[in-house]
Amino acid sequence: MAAATDSDDEDGITSINITPLVDVFLVLLILVMITSSLLNQGEIPVSVPKAANAGEQAPKASGLAMDLQRRIFLDGRETDSASLAALLRGKVAADSSHQVLIAADRGLLYEDVTRLLDWVRGAGVRKYALKVARSEG
Repeated sequence: MAAATDSDDEDGITSINITPLVDVFLVLLILVMITSSLLNQGEIPVSVPKAANAGEQAPKASGLAMDLQRRIFLDGRETDSASLAALLRGKVAADSSHQVLIAADRGLLYEDVTRLLDWVRGAGVRKYALKVARSEG
């Protein structure tokens, strides 16, 4: 006696549904986008002064900041004046048109901001700008 076979039972799955996989990747993409936008907020807390004629965007440049405690940061890393000069000289040597965007807390003395400008110019940087926030009105 031979057993009866049904041809429908022998057919395997011939296609794979990738919709759940695509859904998972879209959720991961959204999480990465939200996380990356939050990471940009991790800047050095400097309260810059406001100006009525401030530009919309800053040029591509090194970021130099001095906070209210007079700590110096170049591109987000804390440094001292001697290291600052050496780092800026290296950047100017690599690109003679290198720019520096200077952000200083508005609570600092005028002398502190002048000292920052002097260090930048002493390192050979010829293009620099002061970072300000656009005032409302």
